[in-house]
Amino acid sequence: MTVSNAPEGNFALGSLRTTASHTIAIAHLIELLRAVPADAPRERYREAVVDDNALGRPTQAGRQRSFRHLRELYFLDPSRREFAALRQLWDVDAAAQTLMAGILAFTRDGILRASFPAVQHAPPGAIVTSNDLTKAVTAVYGAHLSESTLGKTGRNTGACWTQTGHLAGRTKKVRQTVESFPVAVAYAAYLGHLAGNRGVGVLDTPWAALLDLPGGAAVDALRTAHTQGLIDLLVAGNVVDVSFPIIDGTR
Repeated sequence: MTVSNAPEGNFALGSLRTTASHTIAIAHLIELLRAVPADAPRERYREAVVDDNALGRPTQAGRQRSFRHLRELYFLDPSRREFAALRQLWDVDAAAQTLMAGILAFTRDGILRASFPAVQHAPPGAIVTSNDLTKAVTAVYGAHLSESTLGKTGRNTGACWTQTGHLAGRTKKVRQTVESFPVAVAYAAYLGHLAGNRGVGVLDTPWAALLDLPGGAAVDALRTAHTQGLIDLLVAGNVVDVSFPIIDGTR
């Protein structure tokens, strides 16, 4: 999986470690995007969480903390093309929202990315333990995080992957194959485009792996997204051209 070294629109994989102490709080994001209009400016997201208490936090400090974590993981800023695209696609299919949120959080949070191999390489039906996830994170961050913090990453990332649908269960986390919703394919492909990839390569990225597409299924997945009007796709022999007029607002 490749990511260009010359990304567009200042796109870059984030190095956050938010999931060392918190989950990706997809339920809170869903609540917030339900409360804030899609065309709202950046300031409205802070107002909704901190001033209006849209997330129902009991203290002012809790409101501010929730806003900070959501902003870290999801930008909450329409000037960021990653977030603007998420909002553009958000209401297309409510069932895909948790997966799309997970894709964006994955690009932002390094610990979440480090944990993913433990999930990615587990066959459907396999149990993925907190220790499995901790080991995966330790392989990347072991020299930089304390033992107690590493232990928390196993629990937190397990909860994160349960929120995205890759794992199921409370005590025992069982690997599930997620449904590669066309709108989630379109979103992952758009992030691949922002990262500088082109053609079928827009799905040859680390975050596109969250779609659980079978090997060789990328073009078919793009065709389905195209059929639903989410992207434009031209396939001519070995040439594949993907564009995003709906997301970019050029159509």
